[in-house]
Formats: sequence, C-alpha cells, structure tokens
Amino acid sequence: MTLNEITQKLIRQNKSRYILFGLSICFAVAMTGAYGVLLFSRVITDVLMTDGSTYIISLGMYGITMIGIIVFLFYANAIYIQLQMREIGVYLSLDLPPKSVGKIQNQQLDITFLIGGVIGLVLAIPFSFGIWSLLSLFISYTDGTFRVGGKGLLIAGGLWILAWVILRIKNAVHIARLDVIRILRSSSESEEVKGSHPILGIIGLIAVPLGLILFNITAVSYWLKSFSVLFLGVSVIGMYILTAQITSMGSVIKRFFPNAYRKGILFYNLVRQKGNQYTLSLFVSSLLITLTVFSICFNGSIFLELYYSIKEEPYDYAVLVGESGEKLDESRIRSFAEESDISLSEWHSLDMLLLGREHQYMDASRNEWAPEIVVNVSDFNALSGMNLSVPDDGYIYFQDSDNAMFQTCSEDRGMFYNPCVKEDFTLQKIELISKESILNQTAKINSFAVVSDDTFYRISDTLDASYKMTYYLFRGSNTENSSEFQKRLLAEIVAINKGQIFVSWQGQVIKDKTGSYEDIYIPYDGNELYAARWWEFYPYAKQTEIDVQMEAGAVYLILIFFIAIISFVSATMIMGLKIAGTIMQDTESYKRAMYLGLKENDLKKIIRKQIGLIYFFPVICGCVTASFMINRFMEASSATRIFEITLVAIGLSLIIFFMQLIIFFFLQKKLVLSTSGIIYESR
Repeated sequence: MTLNEITQKLIRQNKSRYILFGLSICFAVAMTGAYGVLLFSRVITDVLMTDGSTYIISLGMYGITMIGIIVFLFYANAIYIQLQMREIGVYLSLDLPPKSVGKIQNQQLDITFLIGGVIGLVLAIPFSFGIWSLLSLFISYTDGTFRVGGKGLLIAGGLWILAWVILRIKNAVHIARLDVIRILRSSSESEEVKGSHPILGIIGLIAVPLGLILFNITAVSYWLKSFSVLFLGVSVIGMYILTAQITSMGSVIKRFFPNAYRKGILFYNLVRQKGNQYTLSLFVSSLLITLTVFSICFNGSIFLELYYSIKEEPYDYAVLVGESGEKLDESRIRSFAEESDISLSEWHSLDMLLLGREHQYMDASRNEWAPEIVVNVSDFNALSGMNLSVPDDGYIYFQDSDNAMFQTCSEDRGMFYNPCVKEDFTLQKIELISKESILNQTAKINSFAVVSDDTFYRISDTLDASYKMTYYLFRGSNTENSSEFQKRLLAEIVAINKGQIFVSWQGQVIKDKTGSYEDIYIPYDGNELYAARWWEFYPYAKQTEIDVQMEAGAVYLILIFFIAIISFVSATMIMGLKIAGTIMQDTESYKRAMYLGLKENDLKKIIRKQIGLIYFFPVICGCVTASFMINRFMEASSATRIFEITLVAIGLSLIIFFMQLIIFFFLQKKLVLSTSGIIYESR
C-alpha cells in the first residue's frame, strides 16, 4: 500500500474523531460569532451607549467568554492529538521522519479547521437570530428588528484563524519531538503539581470573599475607589489558587480522615497525578459560571429596583394635558374612568408653565440652557401637604427623591427665560427640597421649580397656550381595568395631537438660546414604544408601567440572557471535554487497578467521583462566588433592594446547579457504563 492509501484508510477508520474535532471548532467559532453579531449589532448600539457602563460590562463579559472558548478549543485539540497518537505511531513505525508525520497531521488539521470554521461562521448568524427569537418569545420587544453586527463576524474569524495558526504550530512542535517509545508511554504519563500544599488552598479560599469585601469598602470611599478594582483581582487570583490546589485534597483527607482516605486512595492519587491539567479547565469553568449568574443578576437588578419603585408609587395614574386641555379636562377623564368601571380618588391637579433655565456651573463656559417646569406654591402645598411660602422674587426647587444631588441648582440665583417676551429674569434660590412619594418618580415629571402664586400667574399671562399645561395625579379602583382606561386616555390624547408626537416640545422653549433647534414631529403609529418611554403626554398607569419599562429595556434583557446562555454553554462544554480527556487518560490506570482486583462497582464509583469533581467544583465555586459578589456589588451601589437581589442570585444559582445536576446524571451514566464496559471486556 502507498502512503496515501494508508492515510486515506486511517482517515476512514477514524472519521468520527475528525467529525467531533470539527464540531468543536464549529461550536467555538459559532459561539464567538453569535455573541459578537448581537453585541455589535445596531439593535444594541442604537439603544446602549457604547461608552456606557452596561455596554463596557458586556464587552468585558465577551472577552471572558472568548477566553473560555479558547480554552475549550485547546482542550478539544489536546484530546484530538491524544486520539491521533496511534495513527502517528503507525507513520513513525514506517520509518517516516517526525517532520513528515507533522505535515500529514497538519494537512488533516487544516482541512478540519477550514470546514469547521467556515460552518461555524455561517451558523453564527442563524444561531444568534435563533436565540434572539427564542428570548423575544418571553421578552416583548417591538422597537427594532434583528440586525447583523459585522464586527462580531470579523472577531470570530480572527479568533478562528489565530487558534488555527497557534494549534498548528503547537501540534507540529509536539509531533516533531515524538518517537515510538514516547507514544507508548503517553497514555500513562501524569503530571504532578510542584509546590502543591493545602495551606495555599486555604489562602485562596479566604482571598475570594476578602477581595470582594475590600472592594465593597473601597468602592464607596472617594479616596480609595481608584484601588477597588485591584481587590476584584485579589478575588480572581484567590479563585485560581483555590482551583490549583484542588489536587492536594487527598492530603487534607489523609490528615483528618485517614479511614476515608484509605478507602478512596486510588481516586485521590488519580487526582494528584493530574496536576496542572485540572487547574485551567476548572478555573475558567468556575469563572464562566460566575459570569452567568453575575451578568443576569447585576444587570437585571435595575429591573427589580424599577419594579419595586413602580409598586410603591403614591398615585395610580398621571396625566399631562397640554395646549388643547379644554378637550381633556377633569370631567372628561372621569367619564373615561366610569366607562372603564373605575372609581377615582385622591385627585390632585397642578397648573404648570414651561420656561427655560440656565444650568450654571463653576466653569461658566460650560453653562447651558434647558427646559424647566414651574408650578405655583398653592398647588404644590395641596399636593405635598406642606405649608411652604415663597417670595415673589424667589423659587424652591423640588425633586421626588431621597438622595438628589441638585448639582445644577447649586447657584444662589436662578436665571430663567420667557420664550414669549424673549427676556431673561432671575429668581433667588430659597430652598432645595428632596422628598419621596410626592410625585410618581417613575413618571415623566418628577422635578420642577416652585414659585409664588403672584409670580406664577404674572408669568402665565405672558405665555402662549403651548407653554401651559395641567398635570393630574389620582388613584383608581379596579386596577384590573387599568389597561382599558389607559387606552381610552391614550386614544384621546393621540387624537388631540392629530396622531403626531411633538418630539422637540420641551426644546422649543429654549430655541432662541440654542442654534440647533428644529421642530420635530413623528407619527404615533409605528413609534408606540418611543411614545411610552419618552412622550411627555403619554398617560401613566402604575399597573401597566412595569410592562412598558420591561419592553423598553428588552434589549438589555435579551443581551444579558444571551451572554448568560453562551457563558453557561461554554462552561458546560469545557467541563464535558475535561471529563472526556480525564477518563481517556486514566483508562490504563483503571486497567491496572482491575488486574489488582478492583471490582467493577468500585471502579464505577471512582469514575463517578472524578466526573463529579470536575463537574461540580466549577458549579459550586462559581455560584457561591457570584452570589456573594452580587451582594457586595449591590452594597457598593445605590441599590435599595439588596436582600431581594441577593435572593434572586441564590435562586438562579440553585437553578443552574439543578440544570447541571440533570446533565451530570445522563453524562456520568453514559461514561461510566461505556468505560467500565471497555475495561472489563478487555480482560
């Protein structure tokens, strides 16, 4: 037989390993591409600011996931080369030089990488679209359609080519150093960790929570917050040290539980002999599991906070009526409520004016004009239950919050602008009031300036109707009819505005102060989500607001869950490959133990323990770290529902644990039966 015939015969006999390796390459490229296609898509970048914290966090998670995928590729290649050893031995026994054998293997690697990578790139778009469509079934999102982010495909292609080149060189160097004797010994080689000691594991175990606690302490300190990221690094290093010392677990068991050690001596020795082979796979898998839980809880905490904020709002409805207010007054609103079988109570109305105000800073060159809503003190006192008094030349600034900073109101006097008489005028700042539950904080209007009644009506007499509004706040019964009532109000408001949304309605008040103003109108039809999020005249209803906000933030949720799915799948694949590689490498050790009298049931227990260690160490380590990490991050932020968010993290961790438990059950059953069958049949 010629060399080509031998090569073709070996390829036909071992085609399954080429298919498996090709599928691994396809998976790695498809995962990287699918994530990138969505992350760099305009459907994401049009909503998320590319220099904002959410997008930067998403990029960081993309980087960590790519590291995990690279590790996955290296493990897949290691198993592929291990399986190729017999074939390489055949070539070497034919007296072919290692360099020639390396060329043959690289040709096979090239074909496998080419086919797997191309298929992965092709599948990246439909895979990304598939996950997008699946998530869209549960998360309503009507503001945009799926778009392809070309940069994501370029990154996936770059990763594919880079991994191809590195693994090609790595395999060629490895094969060039081989001989027949080394191939025969390769199946039983082990790598014992140097410097392994249980004390280092304890240090790593302490470093993980300690780093997070120190991060929490320094992140809220003005002088220390620049160092807070370093303590996150301490936690990551601690996780790595803990993972690296997992091979010394036998020493701990031997010291404190000698009887248990003697019963499982083969298992502990097999773990010890694996050495550094465990470290990287367990560390990266733990990191990816941590990322899965953290990404959902950290980004999803915004929506949990929003849910509770809406739930605790003082009023069920808020309606702003503009220049055509005579068509939608109190009696008209009450008639809509009666038609929806809703009884209204605690009715409040505030007359409002729209003026311009200059936001003044220490650096006067940065001063800027912005719209400002003004109310009279009588209406505000009736709403708030206060008894404020404001002089005619003064104003009070109010914001519905318990921690407002008022950075733009720090000046002693306020410069206001009347757009109709086109004059500036000043009012002295009397007081800044920050108090919750006066207005609906999640509605469009949650802050304004309060002036005296005389000043209010004097200014009102000079303004056109387009700068005058009335704001109604009230409660209602039969909340199950809230959506119907809101739809009636919305239909009336849209009809009043002739089906148009005046996008620059507030901006018109300062058009003389800015040179870039223009009247912008868009149709309501087709822009329903925009209207719900930004249109000042969109009627607010507490019962439907959470749905509006969830739909408005759907792109965040889709991106979060997309990240979590890819991280989870990548971690699972890395653990699965590591398990397959470990069982394959330990086959010779199992056979020796069998010849020494090891029973089949005992062998199965050892294999299950090995699979369980590789599988559940990352799951437990990642979930516990993520739950504690979420708690510390929330403590360092302005979150108010820390306990609830922590419970969500724990609940999500339990869900992930049970999902992995189900996968583990089927995986170990298949591997244990097949491995024990191979070993005992060989006898």
